[in-house]
Amino acid sequence: MKRSAQLCILFSFVLATAALCAEPEWQKQLTSSEPGSHPAIESSKLEFSLSWKGIIQAGYFDLEFAPKNSVKPGHIVVTSTAYSQGVAKKLFPYNHSYWSEVKLPNLESRYFQSTETDSKEKIVTTNNYDSSKVDLKELTTNLETSKITTLEKTFSQPNVRDLISAILFVRSQKLDVGDTHTMLILPFKSPYLLKVHVVAKEKHEGKDAIKLSFAMQKIKFDTDELVAYKKLKKPVTLWLSDDTDRIPLEVRASVYIGDVRAVLSKHTKTP
Repeated sequence: MKRSAQLCILFSFVLATAALCAEPEWQKQLTSSEPGSHPAIESSKLEFSLSWKGIIQAGYFDLEFAPKNSVKPGHIVVTSTAYSQGVAKKLFPYNHSYWSEVKLPNLESRYFQSTETDSKEKIVTTNNYDSSKVDLKELTTNLETSKITTLEKTFSQPNVRDLISAILFVRSQKLDVGDTHTMLILPFKSPYLLKVHVVAKEKHEGKDAIKLSFAMQKIKFDTDELVAYKKLKKPVTLWLSDDTDRIPLEVRASVYIGDVRAVLSKHTKTP
């Protein structure tokens, strides 16, 4: 082989290796992962009513922070259950249960498990988070054939959160109007770049509230390429109560099935 050809091959190898080792461009957008100083959330249960455009009742969604019967030393446990009802259940029968363990005091994710069931399949997702990566495993059961398929992947990036950890982290911040927090999340089987923007301090349904905008872009597992998240038509809007509790009051999301809303109907603090 001629020396020029050898140099060409060597140069190509160096370029390819550099490309593989280079950090994704979107990493420059990430902001600090240090939690803020807002007081931790108290043990409490939040009950939400789900609807399409606030008109058609679609189901219920419960979120429980630090339940007294589920204590993990050094962590806050957050659980969630949801189910569809009425017309929504006929069109899209669905229920879920989530379990999230978030480290204290840094509010980083440690463990997340979800079970989701619709008319066709049952999906159990288990994610284990550490400082440099997320290991995920997804088991999908076909309800007609009982066939189980398994998906296992590792997302090798630091400071990745589940959705609950992301909400608790944002809640902890100062949240001045105009503030933006950008982070990596892997809530189920796909990673995303999440940008949370503080839009306004305003009254929402008669209550002092902080209006937040959640914008997401999907990250391809194999290439770390940033692409549009097509299921989300525009950024999600979330109103937090502007008080010590800082609990979600309402969430509005424009997704592929339409305008979905979750409105807080009951807030109970656990004694």
